[in-house]
Amino acid sequence: SFELTGNVANYGKSTLSGLKLAVDQVNKAGGVNGKQLVVVESDNKSEPAESGNSVTKLITQDKVVAVVGPATSGCVFAATPVVTSNKVPLIAPCATAPAITVDNGQVKEFIFRACFIDPYQGAAAATYAYKNLGYKKAAVLTDVVSDYAVGLSNFFKKSYKKLGGELVADMKYLS
Repeated sequence: SFELTGNVANYGKSTLSGLKLAVDQVNKAGGVNGKQLVVVESDNKSEPAESGNSVTKLITQDKVVAVVGPATSGCVFAATPVVTSNKVPLIAPCATAPAITVDNGQVKEFIFRACFIDPYQGAAAATYAYKNLGYKKAAVLTDVVSDYAVGLSNFFKKSYKKLGGELVADMKYLS
């Protein structure tokens, strides 16, 4: 289930292309336990509400044994109850929100992630700017329409201040 149309179709399409490449490589090497993998595509239209519908179709009609995707955190959150109630594992290849895999300190049983989370990325960017580049002051401009940008921005600011950096501006915009 990927964002193949809608506002963030570029994320979903490129992630699906990477998945297909990996599946092709695995299949050319003999598959998994001698079985070939098959990719079943489904479009969540870049909408969390559609994400639940997309994953439901994959599980109930297409009978998939696992779900890879969605690409964005919001769509993964919407798919989580569906895969959990059906006990089908979901791998979120690029959803970075910390709560994707953990809820109130408890690890979600059927949700997995294959990327760095927002706190790590924000802290790494802050450390690089402060320590490697030597910038003691920073201005932050955040696209408030993007949950990803908001998450990274918040963790960058927190980490940058903790390192001793000064935020001289904290501006927001709508894309």
